[in-house]
Amino acid sequence: MKQAITFLIIGILLSTFNWQVVAQQNRGGRGQGTSAMGPSSIAGHVLDAETKEPLIGANVRLKSETDSIMGAGVTDERGDFTIVRPRVSRLIVEISYIGYLKSSQVIDQRGSVDLGEISLMGNSNELGEVLVEGQVPVGEMKGDTAVFNADAFKTKENGYAEDLIKKIPGVVIENGKIQAQGEDVQKVLVDGREFFGNDPNIALKNLPSNMIDQVEILDQKSDQSRLTGLDDGNYAKTINIITKGNMRNGYFGRVYGGYGNEDRYSAGGNINLFNGDKRISIIGLSNNINQQNFSSQDLLGVSGGAGGGSRRRGGGGGDGNFLTGNNNGIAKTNSLGLNYSDKWGDKMNFTGSYFFNHSNNGLIQKTNTETVISEDKRQYYQEDLLRNTKNENHRINAKIEYDINESNSLIISPSLSWQNNKMLSDEYGLNLDQDLDSLSAAQTGNSRLADGYNISNNLTYRYKFDKQGRTISTNIYTGFNKRDQVTDLLMANRDFVRSSVDTVIQQSNALSDGFNYRANITYTEPLSEKSIMSFDYQIGNNKSAADQKTFVLMQEQNLMVLDTALSNEFDNKFTTQKAGVGYRFSDNGLNVNFNVDYQNAQLNNHAFFPEEATFKRSFNNVLPNASIMYRDRESGKNIRFRYRTSTNEPSVNQLQNVINNNNPLQLSVGNPNLGQSYNHNFFMNYGKFDMERSKTMFLFATGSFTNNYIGTHTYVAENDTLINGEVLLRKGGQITQPVNLSGNWNARLFFNYGTPLEKLKSNLNLNSSVSYNRTPGMINNEVNYNNNIGLTQRLSLTSNISKDIDFTVSTATTYNIVKSSLQSNLDNNYYQQNSNLQLYYSPNDGKLFFNTTMANTLYTGLSEGFDQSIWLWNIEGGYRFLKDNKGELKLTIFDILGQNQSVNRSVSDVTVSDVYSNVLTSYGLVTFTYIIGKFKKSDEDERGGGFRRFGPPPGGARSW
Repeated sequence: MKQAITFLIIGILLSTFNWQVVAQQNRGGRGQGTSAMGPSSIAGHVLDAETKEPLIGANVRLKSETDSIMGAGVTDERGDFTIVRPRVSRLIVEISYIGYLKSSQVIDQRGSVDLGEISLMGNSNELGEVLVEGQVPVGEMKGDTAVFNADAFKTKENGYAEDLIKKIPGVVIENGKIQAQGEDVQKVLVDGREFFGNDPNIALKNLPSNMIDQVEILDQKSDQSRLTGLDDGNYAKTINIITKGNMRNGYFGRVYGGYGNEDRYSAGGNINLFNGDKRISIIGLSNNINQQNFSSQDLLGVSGGAGGGSRRRGGGGGDGNFLTGNNNGIAKTNSLGLNYSDKWGDKMNFTGSYFFNHSNNGLIQKTNTETVISEDKRQYYQEDLLRNTKNENHRINAKIEYDINESNSLIISPSLSWQNNKMLSDEYGLNLDQDLDSLSAAQTGNSRLADGYNISNNLTYRYKFDKQGRTISTNIYTGFNKRDQVTDLLMANRDFVRSSVDTVIQQSNALSDGFNYRANITYTEPLSEKSIMSFDYQIGNNKSAADQKTFVLMQEQNLMVLDTALSNEFDNKFTTQKAGVGYRFSDNGLNVNFNVDYQNAQLNNHAFFPEEATFKRSFNNVLPNASIMYRDRESGKNIRFRYRTSTNEPSVNQLQNVINNNNPLQLSVGNPNLGQSYNHNFFMNYGKFDMERSKTMFLFATGSFTNNYIGTHTYVAENDTLINGEVLLRKGGQITQPVNLSGNWNARLFFNYGTPLEKLKSNLNLNSSVSYNRTPGMINNEVNYNNNIGLTQRLSLTSNISKDIDFTVSTATTYNIVKSSLQSNLDNNYYQQNSNLQLYYSPNDGKLFFNTTMANTLYTGLSEGFDQSIWLWNIEGGYRFLKDNKGELKLTIFDILGQNQSVNRSVSDVTVSDVYSNVLTSYGLVTFTYIIGKFKKSDEDERGGGFRRFGPPPGGARSW
């Protein structure tokens, strides 16, 4: 592992050196005081129409006639900009700067264009320090992008980006999860560039709200789609934060430290160094109050399935994935992150980040599970779990975008992560029959040591021919992963029927590694000015190997002996080839994309131990994909439809034919005969943006159904049963195995309406959704369908009064109807309501401040002891002092009522589970915070006096 890490780091350093050399060569030809013209570029010089001073950080966008953004940039310290020109014959160049009227001009000529001096006029509504009062438009629709003006939303003093984003219509932030227009947000960009990788929460929790100019919500296309201009159907819901031009040269951030009762503490901060395109951000924290800046994948480490306490539907012989966990339990966290981005010359952009996270999580968890066995029979399982997990995680990500010349472009995205994990757990499980009589029980002690790493790289290359629209591109992905795990297990099993107890002592050594690649080539050929065709070919191979050896103590000989029933050595290869053709048409707001692929897949599995065997299967599929988008500029209506098909192959854990007995009451085993699943996905979106009245409306419907769905077959033992003739499953115990099933599908309808309430100076958002999920499963060879209907209504009222008064009132009500096909009369319906009140008040220009949040979570219809109404009330008050309120001292009291709890219900194929977990309860904390910030000022500000427009002065910014 160390050799692989060393090799990768040396490779990255050498690559970085080469890029730096090229970047310096690019910089060398740049002139002084004039726009540097690269091959096929758009350049210009932006200045104030009255003072003739350069405008630093003005936004420059290149757009198509349909308002799609084709390129973007900002002016440098001389007011110059140079942007590589996209291969579009007709372009719109749009230049904007806060406090100035927008400039827009059309370019019809091909090749490089120097626009010369571009003068921006000051906005006549903004004079001196006085702003003519009026409602700021919420924003506008630009193509398929919703653009919101930050000035339309009032946020509190020293607030974060999160305080602003959650006020935007259609955006919901709940339990650290961000949704926009009903979809999960996968990326948050800053000025179009990644900020600390793909974690959407980091930018929202670290950027100050007062530096934001606009917020864009869009579906970001894949790198290959953006390079070729041909939509491949892959996109990520993205929020792009556009910063104010006057805050792109300087440094800003904050540091804080706090201490409270019961030795609660919290310390950390962030510092951001911005110098035009060069940006360095450092964040860090240390606390024992369950707070983190980074992705939750940095916590909890390896899945809890290998250590007990987590029932794994779908089986598998080992737990090998490092995955995203939740924040249940109480954690101590130490984290550090570094992000660097820069534009090297006129052709290259670089973004890179490093994360370190160390956590120590203590979890107390209680689970009640109800299993439907047949038409007239049910069974119950109760579990009490104590678990401590220590996890250390490192992640390195980078992205290099290089426009080599007019014809060649390249994007490289390497990634490296490695992780160490230690876990100790104590678990008691109990099986009960339908009459709640005890059947069997198990007390399990478990310890686990695991470490592993993942290395991957994604390369996208595109070549443009002289003919407009003719391109050839390729995308190559490679990935390698390895994991080592040692597990010690001590079990005591009790049979209530026979009144007997037996013990098991065992140790498992699990090794797994994998290598996969995917390469495709795409050729595009224009048919006319409005249409284009594409031809593509892709080959991929996913190779994985798993080796698990389990040793059991033979008490008579006092020796550890290999248990072949719990051991397995297994290799898996999944090879795919596909070829296809596509077509795209674009005209006057209408965009149509269609492509169809033919795919052949080969599944080749080889078992070496305990018995040698080979499993081979072949799959042939036709994969159509289509999308239609229409936008009416005059009415502000936007309609999209998307249909996609895809296949998913089973993982090595699902294929590995080895029994996992970490929980002797709930065994699991893989299935080497699994086949791939075939997925159909539908998406429809309708949006309307009324700019004049600042009203928004979004409606979308989504659905999917899966053929050969990888579900679960559960066998419940009616008597003591030997599995594979060697592993004992007690009466009432269960063993699960993944199987291919039909009948899986889901659908969801979501509606959002946002409107300002002028008399209340607030914004009202209404979200309504209806969802349906049908999950198939098998139990004792009978097929069951768990049908779950969810009815949700959300209401949110957010103030827009001033930075001194800020409140949010919201409530979300969900009623779930759960029906089992095996027992149609079984009532597992439940109701959940989450209500929140947040109030912030500062009576004297931000000096004194008071903030309180009150939340209520109501559960009804859960299992016995889980129905409850939980109140969480937090208050804080403090005083800001020093120049510009940079110092802040506050007292925070968390969970005044001492009721904080975590309750969750999950519905799977044949089970309904209620889970209670411990969380942080009442504490008090005194915290001191110091705001750091200084930006470059213009010469006029340095001299003092003079006429000053509202907003940033030309060429500079005020300190804060």
